[in-house]
Amino acid sequence: MAAVSFMGTLQRYLPLISVSNSALSHATTEMQTVRERYGDQIDRLPKPGHRRGVDYYNPEDLRFAIARGADLFRDAHGVLPSLSDPKTYNEKLFWMKVFCDIPQPSPGNKLAVGNFVPSQVSHQVSAIKPVWLAHEISLPRNEEVPPGNYFFKANYGSGYQLRLAFPISENTRRKALAQARRWPRRRDVEGLGEWWYYTYPKEYFLEPSVSGAGSPNEFQFTVLSGKIGFVQHIRNRFESYQSNLYDRNFLPLKLNIDGTAQGEFVSAPAEFAVMRKVAEAIGSQFKYARIDLFLLENGELKLNEITLCPGNCSSVFNDPDLDRKFADMAQELTFANNS
Repeated sequence: MAAVSFMGTLQRYLPLISVSNSALSHATTEMQTVRERYGDQIDRLPKPGHRRGVDYYNPEDLRFAIARGADLFRDAHGVLPSLSDPKTYNEKLFWMKVFCDIPQPSPGNKLAVGNFVPSQVSHQVSAIKPVWLAHEISLPRNEEVPPGNYFFKANYGSGYQLRLAFPISENTRRKALAQARRWPRRRDVEGLGEWWYYTYPKEYFLEPSVSGAGSPNEFQFTVLSGKIGFVQHIRNRFESYQSNLYDRNFLPLKLNIDGTAQGEFVSAPAEFAVMRKVAEAIGSQFKYARIDLFLLENGELKLNEITLCPGNCSSVFNDPDLDRKFADMAQELTFANNS
């Protein structure tokens, strides 16, 4: 069943949720073209236990969601995305938001990522268990959680997290809650086409930091059609932020995404073969996913997030050849004929 229409309300009360006339016109034309070419595939039922954007939204909300996403796409890439003939890596991710079968319950729920760990790798990776959660923005009393370093998070969207060291002062509590209340509401996220964040109850939770007061050793595996396309290694996220890109064998890629600060390339960790196996086992359940793993000092692996559309298709590659390579790997995202 399609979602109840909300775009009119957003337009009335949230002027930042705007959309250009050119993007609206583009969305209308592209959907007409896709339906003319691939109507039988659009009208089919999703796979059992799955859902698609084209099923989730009613027609008018779908048009607005595509248009809003198209405006953001143009801001990043200079052109509106093609649904009728997607060519680039990001265009195929854009297609995914509308037409791909996505498992339900949603992998976007940060509190449920452990459900997507297959049995064959469950002894090699585990999700981080929260120590406290709530249905509204709030924080536990100091006596409710052990002293230590934590992340306060929302279970939907991206980037909605705060680092806190308990016990906290009342001043820190007030500031943290005020900042959390500025996190985008889920309907804002839904209005940009990432509908899967809106299919489960929203919750706020406190998660223990696996790296104490410092930043975790983070590896983000982009998995396309069950195979790793590239790996982003992030160090010192909350200090000096260093990020490097590697291929599936952890060989350096001279690729820059979004002008990300580059650090020194490093050798593969001893656990890399296991990490790759884990990432592909989890990622193979989707046509596309980014599997975010934390490598602890003792060699233990923690699954942090499963991200279906990093940056909402806004990542800019500085290497057209690699863009084409990853677009080819993402070919199964679409049923459009790109030959």
